[in-house]
Amino acid sequence: MRSYGYEYMNVEKSLNTLMMFMAVLMMLLTGYLVNKYALDNNVSSEYKSDLNLNGARLSDKIYASYEKKREHRTPSGYDAEFEFLITNIGDNRISNWKANLMVPEGTVVKNSWDAALNQHLDRNELIFAPEYYNIDINSYEATSFRVLLNTIEPFEPDSINFVGYEILSGQKDFIGPIIMVAIGIWLVAFVGYWVTRVNVRNYKERQQNDVKIILQSMNTFISFIDAKDPYTRGHSKRVAMYAAEIAKRMGLSGDEVQNIYYAGLLHDAGKISIPDAVLNKPGKLTDEERKLIQNHTIAGGKMLKQMSSIRGIRETALYHHERYDGTGYPEGLRGEAIPLYARIVGVADSYDAMSSNRVYRRHLNKDEIIEEIQNGSGTQFDPDLVKYMVDMINDGYVNVVKMETADNDNGPNSFHITESDIPGVYMGI
Repeated sequence: MRSYGYEYMNVEKSLNTLMMFMAVLMMLLTGYLVNKYALDNNVSSEYKSDLNLNGARLSDKIYASYEKKREHRTPSGYDAEFEFLITNIGDNRISNWKANLMVPEGTVVKNSWDAALNQHLDRNELIFAPEYYNIDINSYEATSFRVLLNTIEPFEPDSINFVGYEILSGQKDFIGPIIMVAIGIWLVAFVGYWVTRVNVRNYKERQQNDVKIILQSMNTFISFIDAKDPYTRGHSKRVAMYAAEIAKRMGLSGDEVQNIYYAGLLHDAGKISIPDAVLNKPGKLTDEERKLIQNHTIAGGKMLKQMSSIRGIRETALYHHERYDGTGYPEGLRGEAIPLYARIVGVADSYDAMSSNRVYRRHLNKDEIIEEIQNGSGTQFDPDLVKYMVDMINDGYVNVVKMETADNDNGPNSFHITESDIPGVYMGI
């Protein structure tokens, strides 16, 4: 269920991020198009002129000409098809133009092409306007339109009145280049983000695979220990969880919390070297037997010597029975000379030993345990760590851990640690 929830949140986060990227891109593109439209439609002035139709360039911007394509006599007069050509030789585009042509009285329009035509024959005027495809006459380009007229007498137009709006061109564009740079940055960020996500995902997959390999090794050790000492089944997991919680409450980094968890799991690895008769002896131990028990720390340190990829795991197995006042074993280290991981696991280990049934005694109650731990502050335990352990007892965290591991305390010899056993806040899953 946790994995499903994590995947769902991951997909939702990816979709939200994608939508954010797309929203930013749309804003940039909209800004670019608005800026371009504003530049392209910056009207300088109205251009108005009577253009001579003989082809002479009397204007420095617009000139016009016409060609009579065909003409023939009809019973009603003369049919003639005219093609008008308007050429823009100015530096700016002309938009929304119209051309007014005066025609003889009695003129009839039979057809027209390439321009919209408004007839005002009551005042002998034809008004040509652009259609959607020729609304603009670009600089050094031309537009043409045709009309078929019937007139009483042959007709030769001599001028046409032209009106248009001059659009400024060549303006300095400051905003456009900035937007293009922003789009480039967006593209780099977009590609970089998804490449990073893929790399992070691959890294997490490799990390989880590494965790599986580590846990397989740990399960091997733990199964050996459980087989030798069934009364302590679940002990390693509980100590690991207590130690990780102490580290978390101390404000240590996620990596250190995870390493301490691993160290707690394997702190008793050396117990596989202790004979079963000694390990499970219900009565008082002899000096030689006690020495064998104590030597599990040295044995654990030797076993874990090659596991250097997890910081502090060997030192924890070797020194978790050192005492803060220097009277512990195997080396009699004192105070902060004892590695921090070993000090943390040491107090967690002692709590679990006092709160669990052993072959030689019953467990202590809550008040007795707190008294024992507080009495050991500064002698057996690091006083800075005692307060965290006592708080965990008082606020009920230790009870939650016991409930989570209760099914395994007296079950078959198949106790295993999996990824789900590792606190998710430390694993990032």
